[in-house]
Order: sequence, then structure tokens, then C-alpha cells
Amino acid sequence: MAFDNLADFLKQLEEAGELHRVAMEVDPKHEIGAICRKLNITKGPAVLFEKVKGSKIPVVSQLLATNRRLALALDCDEKNLFGDTLARSGQLIPPRLVESAPCQEVVKHSKEVNLDELPLVTNNPDDGGPYLTAGHVILKDAELGYNLAIYRMMYRSRNEVYLRFIPSHHGWAFLKKAEQRGSAALPVAVAIGVDPAIYIASQFEPRIGANEMEIAGGLRNKAVDVVKCKTIDCEVPAHAEIILECEMKLPPNRGDEGPFGEFCGYTTDMVKNESAITVKAVTHKKKPIYHNIWLGKPPHEHLFINAISYGIQAYYDLKVRYPAVKAAYAPPSGVSIKLVIQIDEKMNTPGMVKNLLAASLWTRGAMWKEVIAVDDDIDITNSDEVDWAVVTRVQPTRDIFIVPGGQGSRLDPSSDAYGVTDKIFIDATKKRGFRGRVAEPTKAMMEKIESRWRKYGFQ
Repeated sequence: MAFDNLADFLKQLEEAGELHRVAMEVDPKHEIGAICRKLNITKGPAVLFEKVKGSKIPVVSQLLATNRRLALALDCDEKNLFGDTLARSGQLIPPRLVESAPCQEVVKHSKEVNLDELPLVTNNPDDGGPYLTAGHVILKDAELGYNLAIYRMMYRSRNEVYLRFIPSHHGWAFLKKAEQRGSAALPVAVAIGVDPAIYIASQFEPRIGANEMEIAGGLRNKAVDVVKCKTIDCEVPAHAEIILECEMKLPPNRGDEGPFGEFCGYTTDMVKNESAITVKAVTHKKKPIYHNIWLGKPPHEHLFINAISYGIQAYYDLKVRYPAVKAAYAPPSGVSIKLVIQIDEKMNTPGMVKNLLAASLWTRGAMWKEVIAVDDDIDITNSDEVDWAVVTRVQPTRDIFIVPGGQGSRLDPSSDAYGVTDKIFIDATKKRGFRGRVAEPTKAMMEKIESRWRKYGFQ
């Protein structure tokens, strides 16, 4: 089932018992964030705050904070979430341009623009202000193509937000191209409240210029409808709840942005002289829903999406030269810098895994800090099984090696100011002479008891 919009997905979540409505008024400053944190700890449902202080617009959060909700979003079996997502993400479906759209039922230009009407959330106590954490930034360039991603955006004024690009972002390349061209401004569209396939696609990292809307089409098995913006040259999801049509003047207006509680679980410092964008128009549905993503100490929903999307990107990069790779996963607890790779045990040859682990260094912009290889009897989405493999199949002097002083993520607080960090690689596959024999029922017996499960009185 393809969800054309956020509301349809919320309906599905509610029918599946995965959405909780909060009727009492909540404060977008810290209270919503604290509720989200509690829901992460308890593995609770998605939540719709129907009455938010200071705004007439409801807020939804925790949309994809479990693998079950990810599977519901993609209408697939949770047990085959990686395989189904991998297959669909490779079947690109171009977006379809439409003439009119629900996202433009209400249009506000220039002086009518007032971001204070939105229920902007300050998730954590040390955040420098409200952040648009679920703003899907859309960029378009005649040479580079398209970019859809979630970038860091902090409220500045009723018609301005800071937009943070760093050199590893595709958005940085779009900005530099506009500057080289001598453009007066960089057009920037921001979509808030999109269908789950667009949200998931925004977290893929394909080659620069690839259109993530095509990935979204593949994920949902149906083209994404897009519509032209009213004031800038860009196409946006037609069924988004809210659209901000913006531009970054060149050179940009600047100011101090942050601090901000990041996806890695730590609060980053204030950024001096960050670029700002001006909102030229706001368009939205007559009754929009605002999407907030809580970021902070794991687990949280961003990491569940990245676990799949970053794993798939690593799989694509490695599978070409190492056919033994069966799957890859970036566990949420590893805050997008830990990777677990599953190997086809029958194709594992002496020394191959060490080469594979070394090759993983160049995948995903060299962001990985810890990479573990396991056999195909290990469920790489189950940290207990991965830990078991490390404890029982690894001899540290033989199977662990460290690369000192590699480029990593600046958001890792143990790295230096440039993101330089040591990297650890663990071969947790069975080696020649391994003496263990796994103790568990046969596959046939497991299938038998599965078929009788309800007869035993279990749910």
C-alpha cells in the first residue's frame, strides 16, 4: 500500500495500535521533547499532539521509531525489512508533475509569512532555540540535478531560519555551484510532513545529483506527485502538509546558530556566522499537521531509518567487489558510525574478511568508526546475536585491527576538532578450526511450532 500523504499513514498507524493521541495542551518548549524521549525509552507508539501551546496546528512525532513502524510505512514484512527496502530502492520511479496540489490550498506571500504560526519545537533544554527537525530540504541545479535531505535548521525570525551545510553534504556542493555561477541567491524549498517513503528516501546517500524523489517512488511502488513552487524554481511533494519557499542570498545573511542536541546523542556547540535563508512564501493544507523529529540520546527515529538506508548504501558499495556480502546494517545504538556486515559463510575465503573490512573504510564518506563482520547465521539487526558472535568467534590479537587517525565524524565527541578518530574493525566470522556447534532446534521443528503457535495459546 502506497501512502500518498502523512494523514493516510497516521490512519494506518492508528489501526495497527501504533499511534497515541494526546488531547491535553502541551508545550513545544521541552515538554514535547521529554515525552518523545520517554517514548523512545519505552519503545512506545507514534504520538499526535492535538493541542500545542501557541499554535493551531497539531504536531506528530516518533513516526518511524521502531522497525515495526518502518515495515508498516513500506508495507513489507519486518523480518525482511532490509531485503525489501534494498530491492525497491534500486527500482527508481521518476516523480510526476501535477498542476495543482493539496500543499498549496493556503498560500502566504512576503509580509504574510510568519513562522511563529507554526508549532516550532525546542526539543532539548540546551538547544539554542526551536529547530525544524523534520524539514526536508529540496535543492535543484541545472548541472548537479536534485537533492532531497534533512539539514539542520534553526528558527531565526518570523521569516528566516538558519540552514547548516558542511563540506560532506551534497547541499554544500549545490551552494558552491551557485556561488561559482555568480547567482544572486540559492533557491531552497522545505517540505514538512511528507509521506513516509519520502522521509526514508531523504536519508539515502546516493551519488550527488541523484533524485531521491525517484528512490521514494521506488520505495512506495508509485511515482511521487510534485508541484511547482509559487515563488522559486523548484518542485515539491504535492501532498506535503507544509511547504516553505525560501532563498539563500549570496553572500548569505549570517548569525549565530545553536547549540543543538544532535542525532549522536550529544549537544553540539554554537556555530558562529552560520548562513540563513529567507522564507518568501509558506503554502500548506487547510488543516496541516506539523512533523517533529526528536534527536538526542539514542535510540530515536532518525537512527532507525539510517540503520537501513546507510546499511543499504554500504551494501551497494561493497557488493560490487565482495559478492560474499549478504546484508549490512547500521544499528541505532551506533549513531550512524557503526556498521555490521553479514557474510555468506560458504563464500568466505581465508583473508577475504580482513580485506572487506579495510575496504569499508571508503564507504559512506569514511564516516564509520566501528565495523563488524559476522556470518549469515547471525541476525545483524539483533545486537544480542552480534555481541554473541564477537564474544565467541573472536580472538582479539587475530581478529581485531585498528586504523589510527582516520577521518570520521565531528559529531563524535571523542574525535578531535576535525573529526579525526581511530577506527576499529572486528572479524566475528567463524575461522578454520572453529570448534563450536550451535545448539538450537532444527529449521523443520521451528516451522512446525510456528504453525501451531496459536494452538499453544500464545498470541
